[in-house]
Formats: sequence, C-alpha cells, structure tokens
Amino acid sequence: MLPMTPDSKSPFMTDKDWSAVAPFFTPEENWGDWRKVHKELIFNLLAFRRFVNRPVVILNAYELTGHTGEYHPKGMAADFYVKGMNVVDQFIALTRFDGFNGIGIYPHWRPQGGLHGDIRPKENRFDPDARWIRDKAGNYIALTWENLLKEVKNG
Repeated sequence: MLPMTPDSKSPFMTDKDWSAVAPFFTPEENWGDWRKVHKELIFNLLAFRRFVNRPVVILNAYELTGHTGEYHPKGMAADFYVKGMNVVDQFIALTRFDGFNGIGIYPHWRPQGGLHGDIRPKENRFDPDARWIRDKAGNYIALTWENLLKEVKNG
C-alpha cells in the first residue's frame, strides 16, 4: 500500500512529495519529467531500496520514445540498477518484493546490469509479456531460467 504523502490527491509526484523520499531519491535524478511519474512508482522504488538496503540508481522513468512498452510514457515504469548487486540477485530480490508487476532484466547494461520495474495493473502481472530479458543483441525474449542463464553467461 502506498504510504500517505503530503499531497496524496494527485497520482503524480509533486514538489511536496519529494521530502518523503529524500535523501534517497531527488527530482534531479533521471526521471524524465518527474511531474509525470506516478508517485506509487517512486514510493515502490524507495521501499525496494530499503528492502535490499543498497542504493538504487535511476536510469530513466517517464519517456515518450525508446521503449517498446506502454508504461514509460505513462510514468508507470523505471529502469534502474542496484549498486554493487549482481543482476541476477537484483532480479531475485525484485521478484520477492511485492510492488512491481512488470519486470525486465538487462544483464548487458553498463556500468552494470539492471532492471525494468513497472506498476502495471496487478491482474496483468502473470501475462506472458510481464517478464522479459533483453539479450546482448537488443532483442526482448521471454524470461525463463534457461534464457536468463544463457544471457548472464554471455555477459
């Protein structure tokens, strides 16, 4: 459940909301237009950061181009990595954390592999396209343990 914030009427982040997530996240990070990012996403990222007890580095969130899915343009997705954590451990931690219903794994990002997490409707979290891996060639493939191990070995 989303914690109460200074401005809980809007689904999007406001200036007041940042005080509730500081110092771990700030509006100056790579959110895109942070005013179009759902606060549920950012508060889930904060809770996930506490869950893994490590810094979470935001690569992007709200973006209109460059993504194949529909959740970045809606401000409902973020790409990120957990500093100092292996990409497989990041994925396992995110699947054990209840807050993200769409999860993508990107083992070939630099400086380190990372994840996509989105807050798609919970009833869609088991759809075939709700879990994926991006291979070294940039293709999106179904996330199976076999595909994951193959891509991590090719890293």
